[in-house]
Amino acid sequence: MSSTVLLALGLVLLVVAALVVGHRTARELATGGYRIVEDEATHPTPPSWWVAPLLAALVVLLTLTVGDTAAYAALPAYLLFAWLTVCLVWIDVDVHRLPAGLTRPALPAFAVLLVPPTVETGEWDRLLVAGLCSLGLTVAYVAFALLPGGGFGGGDIQLAPAIGLLLGWLSVGHVVVGTLAAFVVGGLTAVVLLVTRRAGRSSAMAFGPSMCAGAIVAAAWGQQLLDGYLGR
Repeated sequence: MSSTVLLALGLVLLVVAALVVGHRTARELATGGYRIVEDEATHPTPPSWWVAPLLAALVVLLTLTVGDTAAYAALPAYLLFAWLTVCLVWIDVDVHRLPAGLTRPALPAFAVLLVPPTVETGEWDRLLVAGLCSLGLTVAYVAFALLPGGGFGGGDIQLAPAIGLLLGWLSVGHVVVGTLAAFVVGGLTAVVLLVTRRAGRSSAMAFGPSMCAGAIVAAAWGQQLLDGYLGR
């Protein structure tokens, strides 16, 4: 059986698994169990129809782009981030908060999942660079939060080290691309919300989804964007 056929079969299985996991995740999120008293959320939870399709789409994208890195050994870490992205987008849109119960365990989970691909490549400096990028991105978001009108919360700061680790394992350039992409997505989102009058200039806007979207963009197309910018 050719490698192309095996890849296609594997991708089909991953998509089916993503749809099942996405459906179960949507049902759990729809209960609003992540809400706390401080959220003061009395409105209904967001619609759930998009959760499973979005997760499946992210699985396909990451499998076809990051998937073959280190002979697919790195794929589990990025697929876990796809699931985390769906959860955080839902919760941040709903209550403008990224729960510590998801952001804090993400860093050690990704660190463990990145060990097998590091062993596969034999490039142990990747983990060192990833750790430094994790620290650097965290410091950057702390600095952003301290700026007047920065608008970044504790959840954004807690998510930064996990994103820095995942993208830093690919390269420092991926971290730069992911950070810039997050601000581009955040800016475009703000413009759309203002134009459609779904938010005002003083409205709080969730930045967690933009951080996740920027990381997905960097993981999937970061190298192409870097090569294009550097004229390679």
